[in-house]
Amino acid sequence: MGIGRINGDLYLVDDRGGVIDQFGPNYAEFDLPIIDGLAPRDNATLIDPSRARLAARVLAALQARPDLARRVSEIDVSDDRDATLILKGDTALVRVGTEQFVERLQSYVDLAPALRDRVAAIDSVDLRFDQRVYVRPVAKRGN
Repeated sequence: MGIGRINGDLYLVDDRGGVIDQFGPNYAEFDLPIIDGLAPRDNATLIDPSRARLAARVLAALQARPDLARRVSEIDVSDDRDATLILKGDTALVRVGTEQFVERLQSYVDLAPALRDRVAAIDSVDLRFDQRVYVRPVAKRGN
């Protein structure tokens, strides 16, 4: 279960991407990730089934690791071939693809301190490729 951001509004969504209810104060005690990208841009009220399945697979995989699940702040499934996660207290986009979500996320958690030693401001980390980690630094703004 998560909080789907659809057309600028927040909804409590089930593990298949179905809308349960509009998210509000009555659900404040739940610590759930925000899920972006469930609805395609051209029809912002209809949930895309392939994106919902990807989000559901990420959430299901994380259930096996509550310690990691608690760290996930946002899940973006705008690309149904590449789930992107944002962790609480971190701004890096962590690209985990369509499989091995827990393993890839754990890899990022383990590597993050070393990555930050080399790249202070990380825009994204791509973990979709076996044995390779691609780090994109935040672009410097022109003066």
